[in-house]
Amino acid sequence: MADMTPITYGTDAHTAERMDTPRQDESEHSRRFRLSAASGQRLPHRCPTVDLFPMRELQDMKPAKLREIEQMPGHTPRPTDRPEHPLRWDEECLRYTSQTKRNFIIGVIRALGMVGFFFALFIFPVSTILTYFASISQQSTFYFSEALPTIIKFYSLLFSVLLSMWGGANLLYRLFPNFAAGYQPGPMWELNRRTGMVTVFANPAKKSTAWQVAHRLPFHEFDCYLQSTPSHQGLPQFNLSLVHYRQEAYVALVGMFGASSTHEEQRAAWDMVQRYMDTSQPLPDTPLWEEFRPLDPTTREHDRRTGRPPRYWRDMDDETYQQQVRAHQEKLDAFYRR
Repeated sequence: MADMTPITYGTDAHTAERMDTPRQDESEHSRRFRLSAASGQRLPHRCPTVDLFPMRELQDMKPAKLREIEQMPGHTPRPTDRPEHPLRWDEECLRYTSQTKRNFIIGVIRALGMVGFFFALFIFPVSTILTYFASISQQSTFYFSEALPTIIKFYSLLFSVLLSMWGGANLLYRLFPNFAAGYQPGPMWELNRRTGMVTVFANPAKKSTAWQVAHRLPFHEFDCYLQSTPSHQGLPQFNLSLVHYRQEAYVALVGMFGASSTHEEQRAAWDMVQRYMDTSQPLPDTPLWEEFRPLDPTTREHDRRTGRPPRYWRDMDDETYQQQVRAHQEKLDAFYRR
């Protein structure tokens, strides 16, 4: 049975007031670092923090999905491997790592096989029809009956290759999930609510260097930058970069929170992170964090005082949930576009 005792905050746990701590040392950022990690618009620090979060927190975790996760065999908010797992999202810390290069390559092969198959499925009849009309034209030097076997042979081979790519990758994911879809041995970074520290790890890709700490610094010494890069279509894609004000230490939050076509989503993600790290305030009230609320002392006291139902999100019906989604979108629009 997992221990469900609420965490205890460290002496240096973060509160929003710490953001007002004077910064006396000058920045050591190089020009290259400023143009990459520390570029873009610096977002404000909130004091007090606000209970806002991006729309994807509602769209990705619907009540039915939460209940399905709860019913999984052995599910608990505190699994035994949690301390050593490179990917975490709970009452103690946010920890992130990327998937392995092997998983990326297999994913690309699967995508190419699937897209190529449906594209070839469309091109096959079109090319056959065009060949037929070309064969009956006055300038034709071949008969359609002669060309058809070659066309069939070519597309048969093409379909076999594409289906092997698509099906073979799916088979690897199904039969050998740890091999095909695993994560790197160590985390890339961690934001710890209990201690108030930001940890950047050295090289998570190799077992020999996984979990080696490159930087461990207080959260209040970091600034968040809203960055914009063009997509393949030339449209802006926004993401976040968390940067230490003096040292060349940064956290690319895009891995956990993704990129978006609207800056409001990223601003809401930054406000959610600030709320999460602020131990004077309860955890952000999102579906994914609900099962961890009793394990955080500030959140537990808040819910007791306000009478918040412990299964507010998980027991919500679909109609009410959709109303909450619309209401939250309106809330974000009103807050960030004022």
